[in-house]
Amino acid sequence: MRLKQLVLGCAISVLIMATGPAIFSQEAVRDFAIKNILTQPVESPTYGGNADLGGRPATLWRNWLKIEVQFESRPAWADDVQIQYYVLAGQGEGRKVFVGDVTHINVAKGSQHFSAMFMQPNTLKRYGINQIDQITVRLFDNKKKLVSTMSVPPNAREGWWDRFTPTPGYLLPPQDTPWAPIADQRFEAVKPNTRP
Repeated sequence: MRLKQLVLGCAISVLIMATGPAIFSQEAVRDFAIKNILTQPVESPTYGGNADLGGRPATLWRNWLKIEVQFESRPAWADDVQIQYYVLAGQGEGRKVFVGDVTHINVAKGSQHFSAMFMQPNTLKRYGINQIDQITVRLFDNKKKLVSTMSVPPNAREGWWDRFTPTPGYLLPPQDTPWAPIADQRFEAVKPNTRP
């Protein structure tokens, strides 16, 4: 009798250990997750030469800052996937938090989704790529629920941006930059009436 109880107890323990993590991991799985943030200076593209615009601009520095976010989506299709960007740049009293957001539509299930914001060359020149202290990106689902956050550097305190007055209009989605003609080849579709 004791041997049967011992065998039965071991079998139940093994069953719990085998299925328990699966149950808990299913509860922890989110529909969306930010996988990576990549920042890099990129030079303005030229389409057919600058002669169409009157030659190379004398005062415009050519490097933009690209902030690209890779995220994954588990639903078959999703709309109203909002991504908010916060960028802390500048020095001393001239420090600013630049904010921007974009809402994506027709997001298919997968892990190779990309969203981006760009900082215009003269803004980047004024505040300096070496003066960017913090970038945080937050992803909201179609119910406006925050489901994923990532920062560069990764040790950012939650809500650090609340200590600053937000400065909108300086972060631009790809559709409002020189990359507009090719933006839909790389980045998820943007809901037109939500573009900054």
